[in-house]
Amino acid sequence: MLNLMDGLFTLLFLQLGVAEELNPVMRVAYEQSPLLFMFSKLLIVNAGLCLLCLHRRLKASRFAIRAGAVVYAIIVVYHLAFLAHLVSHWPSGA
Repeated sequence: MLNLMDGLFTLLFLQLGVAEELNPVMRVAYEQSPLLFMFSKLLIVNAGLCLLCLHRRLKASRFAIRAGAVVYAIIVVYHLAFLAHLVSHWPSGA
């Protein structure tokens, strides 16, 4: 879910022109199509998560799952803060 939220926020910011995709693989996917961008992002991260879950008996896999969740939670909080900043500084048009 956090990966989906990250992707949607990133897509929103890219569409608004207030951010740029720094990951070269994802940048190419976005330049081809926003749909390809989202599909690629979800596929890559979820495939990695599935592999970790298949090996969840290993301590390193459990650690990586938790660490990934923490990193994505921080990224989503950053997106929310950036969105709040954009909204508060958005021209009112009046």
